[in-house]
Amino acid sequence: MADNDGKIDEQVHEDSRFSLLTDALDQATQKVISKILSQKSFSDCLPFLKKKTEILAQLHTTFAQKVQFHLKQEFDELFSTYSLKGKLDFIDKLDIEQAELSQGETVWRPTGDPSKDMLAYDIPALQSHKEELLSYLMELKEENEGEKKKILKVVEGITETEKLIEEILIQNEQTLEVLSIVPSL
Repeated sequence: MADNDGKIDEQVHEDSRFSLLTDALDQATQKVISKILSQKSFSDCLPFLKKKTEILAQLHTTFAQKVQFHLKQEFDELFSTYSLKGKLDFIDKLDIEQAELSQGETVWRPTGDPSKDMLAYDIPALQSHKEELLSYLMELKEENEGEKKKILKVVEGITETEKLIEEILIQNEQTLEVLSIVPSL
């Protein structure tokens, strides 16, 4: 178990939420400094130094570094005040531990809509009812097939009876013809 905790701790620190957050904040700080505090905008603020480009560049670099340093300090102070590193690392650790438990099962989360939440609560009962209905439907289909076969047999019987009746009628007509031809006695 101790080995497993060590592996989890290593995984937490590789791509932890905290390191991702600090990297994102560092990149955002650099973008802000490069866009808002560009050397051109800096020289526009200090027009008397426009011709002294070396001093202006040095002053700009120093100012940008100090702004970045103080922003980083403020972020670090916020992180320590709210214990963000520990909380984010704990979330990472839970995420890694839970990843092994997840088997692709659907997990229910409340939606905030009570009627939908109640429906979700009733899903197992509804699924059971659905299975019962499907079973009943299969029985009815089988019963229908049996009735179809019976009806087909009856229709075949009726067709055969019609043929027999027709043959008898034809024989009767022939007999009547023969009788009508024979002279009466």
